Amino acid sequence: MSQNTFHQFIKFSTDAYGLERTLRFLQSLTQLLLSYPSLPLALLPFLGFPAEKIPRTLSPRKKLTLTELKSRLSLGRRYFRLFRFLESFSQAFDKYIEASAKSKAEGKPPSSGAAKAKAGLAVGLLLGGVGIEKWLEILSKSFNGVYYCAETATFVDELKVDGLGVWGRELARKVMKEGNRMWFFALILAVLAGGWKVGRLGAEIAQTRREVRHLEKEVRRERGAAGPTLVKPPPPQTSSRSKGGHGGWEEQQQQWREQEMRLGRVRVGEEKLEELRTKLDKLLDTRYKAGRRAVADVLDMAVPGKAVGWVPFSTGVVSALMLASTWLTGLEVWEKCGESVAKSEAKGEAKAKPKSE
Repeated sequence: MSQNTFHQFIKFSTDAYGLERTLRFLQSLTQLLLSYPSLPLALLPFLGFPAEKIPRTLSPRKKLTLTELKSRLSLGRRYFRLFRFLESFSQAFDKYIEASAKSKAEGKPPSSGAAKAKAGLAVGLLLGGVGIEKWLEILSKSFNGVYYCAETATFVDELKVDGLGVWGRELARKVMKEGNRMWFFALILAVLAGGWKVGRLGAEIAQTRREVRHLEKEVRRERGAAGPTLVKPPPPQTSSRSKGGHGGWEEQQQQWREQEMRLGRVRVGEEKLEELRTKLDKLLDTRYKAGRRAVADVLDMAVPGKAVGWVPFSTGVVSALMLASTWLTGLEVWEKCGESVAKSEAKGEAKAKPKSE
């Protein structure tokens, strides 16, 4: 393990999001073991255990232990999400302000109040220049915030301390059921926003690739027209100029200038190519991450869908989908921690340079 990877692991293991993803992974794994206890037991013969001594099912005591562990892990995750609803509502508001400011800067002022009243509030908002993708993200964050509100409101009841409660267990269960509905809606909107973003980025990637191919042809054409590199001709002797023998020198000078102009255009084209290739790499990376997130949201829909009875999956299938989505979203947090470590190290190197000089 390299030093950077070690620092990245430290950042991930001490980050609130990283810890929450780790607990979620363990929770989904525990739930999967409860649903399919024969899965780990089937691996024991490969580890040298006699097949006749391997139990076919978990004992009631072990099932009780795993059930209690799953409950504790679920509760532990809620500590990290206690005030997450504030973050979700803040993100939704920030996205709206950012999109509104961008639309005004691009010359797309919001539609007038009369137009909004005529077309209806929803249509008026869409006509405000914010864009469908941004509105899907804003609504997704808002629904997510409502779900986190439900979690926070029922947190005391979830502690299951005798004599301590707010709603009562039955009502708290109903509140969380409504919260899960909001989470399901948030995931649907997030998937739609992710799909829209992937499509938009795909069109932008195709356009950038066309620009790269066109510019590569232009650079090759200019480089071929420039021919072999010429050396700047030295000025003719004074005696040659007086005799009128500087016509050849002027022709060579003109050829050299034309080649320099072509080579200058080649250099500018190569710089632009480098910029376009960098832009293309960033677009591809952004599309990959957006697609990965959309896939994780699709998998996550099974969790609230199962809780409200909208998804006809077994608990084991939901656990497997939850495990897969946790891995995908955990990768996102892992990469962000890596970027944070890289930025910190770059700042440290920048501060250390003047001292070493």
